[in-house]
Amino acid sequence: MEQASAGAGGSSRAQRQAVDEVAAALATVGNWMFSPATRRTIMAASGLELSLGDYTLLAQVSLHAPVRLSVLAELMEVDKSTLSPPAKRLEARGFIERRPDPADARAQLVSVTRAGKLAIGKLWKARTAAVAALLSDWDPADVERLAAGLGALSEAIKKGP
Repeated sequence: MEQASAGAGGSSRAQRQAVDEVAAALATVGNWMFSPATRRTIMAASGLELSLGDYTLLAQVSLHAPVRLSVLAELMEVDKSTLSPPAKRLEARGFIERRPDPADARAQLVSVTRAGKLAIGKLWKARTAAVAALLSDWDPADVERLAAGLGALSEAIKKGP
């Protein structure tokens, strides 16, 4: 019985250490994914000429549309005024559109247009290529295990605490 308790305690310590390692690794991955250098690489590979702010806003609109810019500003933790210039540029390029909010005719919702969806597709393809370059010398089974683990983590995040 004591061995089982000691084993469980050891397992708990090992699990805490593994969770710490996952948290540290996710911080590194997040820093890489959202670094200006990585975003510039993805932008260049996509063939699109968007500023980092435009790229970020287009990605956020694609995730949350239809959405008010004020709601996106809250989600992104920025002032709404910082989203107006990139929104105007994206609208001028035909990547997003504004429509009246049916719940409040004074407000507008932004959505991604067909051209915007094509642009997002190019960005995601370029993002996948950037990740593929990092994993190019990995064993395919290790990539599949990573994909399964991250997929499970993603689902847990979507469900919330």
